Amino acid sequence: MRGLLIANLCAAGLLLGVPAQSSKTLRNLAKAQERYDKANSPVDRAKAMKKLGDEEYRAAREALKDGNQKEALQYLQDYYQQASRAHEELDKMGVDAEKHSNGFRQLQISVRERARELKELVVRVAYDQRKPFEEIEKGLDELSQKLILELFPGHSKHNEG
Repeated sequence: MRGLLIANLCAAGLLLGVPAQSSKTLRNLAKAQERYDKANSPVDRAKAMKKLGDEEYRAAREALKDGNQKEALQYLQDYYQQASRAHEELDKMGVDAEKHSNGFRQLQISVRERARELKELVVRVAYDQRKPFEEIEKGLDELSQKLILELFPGHSKHNEG
Protein backbone atom coordinates (compact mmCIF):
# COMPACT_ATOMS: atom_id res chain seq x y z
CA MET A 1 0.00 0.00 0.00
CA ARG A 2 2.71 2.46 1.01
CA GLY A 3 4.72 1.41 -2.06
CA LEU A 4 1.81 2.40 -4.29
CA LEU A 5 1.59 5.76 -2.52
CA ILE A 6 5.29 6.36 -3.07
CA ALA A 7 5.01 5.37 -6.74
CA ASN A 8 2.14 7.85 -7.16
CA LEU A 9 4.15 10.57 -5.41
CA CYS A 10 7.04 9.81 -7.75
CA ALA A 11 4.79 10.18 -10.81
CA ALA A 12 3.31 13.40 -9.42
CA GLY A 13 6.83 14.71 -8.81
CA LEU A 14 7.73 14.07 -12.44
CA LEU A 15 4.66 15.94 -13.62
CA LEU A 16 5.27 18.88 -11.31
CA GLY A 17 8.90 19.23 -12.30
CA VAL A 18 10.43 18.06 -9.03
CA PRO A 19 14.21 17.71 -9.42
CA ALA A 20 15.29 14.41 -10.97
CA GLN A 21 17.21 13.37 -7.86
CA SER A 22 14.02 13.53 -5.79
CA SER A 23 12.19 11.49 -8.40
CA LYS A 24 15.00 8.95 -8.39
CA THR A 25 14.90 8.80 -4.60
CA LEU A 26 11.15 8.23 -4.64
CA ARG A 27 11.47 5.51 -7.29
CA ASN A 28 14.17 3.76 -5.28
CA LEU A 29 12.07 4.08 -2.14
CA ALA A 30 9.06 2.60 -3.92
CA LYS A 31 11.16 -0.37 -5.07
CA ALA A 32 12.56 -0.96 -1.59
CA GLN A 33 9.08 -0.65 -0.06
CA GLU A 34 7.71 -3.14 -2.57
CA ARG A 35 10.49 -5.61 -1.74
CA TYR A 36 9.70 -5.22 1.97
CA ASP A 37 5.96 -5.60 1.39
CA LYS A 38 6.42 -8.72 -0.77
CA ALA A 39 8.78 -10.46 1.67
CA ASN A 40 7.31 -13.84 2.59
CA SER A 41 8.91 -14.33 5.97
CA PRO A 42 10.01 -12.28 8.97
CA VAL A 43 13.64 -13.04 8.08
CA ASP A 44 13.16 -11.73 4.54
CA ARG A 45 11.43 -8.60 5.86
CA ALA A 46 14.26 -8.01 8.33
CA LYS A 47 16.78 -8.37 5.50
CA ALA A 48 14.79 -5.93 3.36
CA MET A 49 15.04 -3.30 6.11
CA LYS A 50 18.61 -2.41 5.12
CA LYS A 51 17.69 -1.15 1.65
CA LEU A 52 14.37 0.28 2.81
CA GLY A 53 16.11 2.16 5.62
CA ASP A 54 18.73 3.51 3.23
CA GLU A 55 16.04 4.87 0.92
CA GLU A 56 13.78 6.25 3.68
CA TYR A 57 16.72 8.09 5.20
CA ARG A 58 17.81 9.41 1.81
CA ALA A 59 14.29 10.76 1.33
CA ALA A 60 14.34 12.25 4.85
CA ARG A 61 17.67 13.99 4.15
CA GLU A 62 16.27 15.47 0.93
CA ALA A 63 13.12 16.60 2.70
CA LEU A 64 15.17 18.33 5.40
CA LYS A 65 17.38 19.91 2.75
CA ASP A 66 14.21 21.28 1.11
CA GLY A 67 12.98 22.58 4.48
CA ASN A 68 10.19 20.03 4.86
CA GLN A 69 10.62 18.76 8.42
CA LYS A 70 7.17 17.19 8.58
CA GLU A 71 7.87 14.98 5.56
CA ALA A 72 11.34 14.08 6.88
CA LEU A 73 9.87 13.11 10.24
CA GLN A 74 7.28 10.89 8.51
CA TYR A 75 9.98 8.95 6.65
CA LEU A 76 11.90 8.46 9.91
CA GLN A 77 8.78 7.37 11.79
CA ASP A 78 7.94 4.93 9.00
CA TYR A 79 11.37 3.35 9.28
CA TYR A 80 11.15 3.06 13.07
CA GLN A 81 7.70 1.46 12.89
CA GLN A 82 8.77 -0.99 10.18
CA ALA A 83 11.95 -1.93 12.07
CA SER A 84 9.98 -2.45 15.29
CA ARG A 85 7.43 -4.59 13.45
CA ALA A 86 10.21 -6.63 11.82
CA HIS A 87 11.74 -7.23 15.26
CA GLU A 88 8.40 -8.30 16.73
CA GLU A 89 7.88 -10.74 13.85
CA LEU A 90 11.36 -12.22 14.35
CA ASP A 91 10.70 -12.64 18.08
CA LYS A 92 7.38 -14.38 17.38
CA MET A 93 9.25 -17.02 15.40
CA GLY A 94 10.58 -18.28 18.73
CA VAL A 95 14.13 -18.93 17.48
CA ASP A 96 17.28 -18.37 19.49
CA ALA A 97 18.88 -15.32 17.84
CA GLU A 98 22.30 -16.31 19.17
CA LYS A 99 22.17 -19.66 17.37
CA HIS A 100 20.08 -18.59 14.37
CA SER A 101 21.04 -14.97 13.76
CA ASN A 102 19.70 -14.70 10.21
CA GLY A 103 17.39 -11.70 10.11
CA PHE A 104 18.27 -10.50 13.62
CA ARG A 105 21.81 -9.64 12.55
CA GLN A 106 20.76 -7.75 9.42
CA LEU A 107 18.07 -5.86 11.31
CA GLN A 108 20.48 -4.88 14.09
CA ILE A 109 22.99 -3.57 11.56
CA SER A 110 20.31 -1.56 9.77
CA VAL A 111 18.92 -0.12 13.01
CA ARG A 112 22.39 0.77 14.29
CA GLU A 113 23.26 2.53 11.02
CA ARG A 114 19.98 4.44 10.97
CA ALA A 115 20.38 5.50 14.63
CA ARG A 116 23.86 6.84 13.86
CA GLU A 117 22.60 8.63 10.77
CA LEU A 118 19.68 10.12 12.70
CA LYS A 119 22.13 11.64 15.19
CA GLU A 120 23.69 13.46 12.24
CA LEU A 121 20.31 14.54 10.85
CA VAL A 122 19.01 15.93 14.15
CA VAL A 123 21.57 18.73 14.14
CA ARG A 124 19.93 20.08 10.96
CA VAL A 125 16.66 20.57 12.82
CA ALA A 126 15.95 23.71 14.84
CA TYR A 127 16.66 23.05 18.51
CA ASP A 128 13.07 23.72 19.61
CA GLN A 129 11.75 21.24 17.01
CA ARG A 130 14.06 18.29 17.73
CA LYS A 131 11.94 16.42 20.28
CA PRO A 132 10.09 14.06 17.85
CA PHE A 133 13.36 13.33 16.04
CA GLU A 134 15.10 12.63 19.35
CA GLU A 135 12.27 10.28 20.39
CA ILE A 136 12.82 8.22 17.24
CA GLU A 137 16.56 8.25 17.90
CA LYS A 138 15.96 6.96 21.44
CA GLY A 139 13.61 4.26 20.14
CA LEU A 140 16.18 3.11 17.56
CA ASP A 141 18.93 3.02 20.20
CA GLU A 142 16.71 0.89 22.46
CA LEU A 143 15.78 -1.45 19.61
CA SER A 144 19.44 -1.82 18.66
CA GLN A 145 20.31 -2.72 22.26
CA LYS A 146 17.50 -5.32 22.41
CA LEU A 147 18.80 -6.91 19.24
CA ILE A 148 22.39 -6.95 20.54
CA LEU A 149 21.25 -8.63 23.75
CA GLU A 150 19.32 -11.22 21.75
CA LEU A 151 22.29 -11.89 19.48
CA PHE A 152 24.85 -11.93 22.31
CA PRO A 153 22.99 -12.81 25.53
CA GLY A 154 26.11 -13.87 27.42
CA HIS A 155 27.83 -10.56 26.81
CA SER A 156 25.46 -8.17 28.59
CA LYS A 157 26.92 -5.56 30.96
CA HIS A 158 25.28 -7.35 33.90
CA ASN A 159 27.30 -10.50 33.26
CA GLU A 160 30.66 -8.72 33.33
CA GLY A 161 32.48 -9.06 36.54
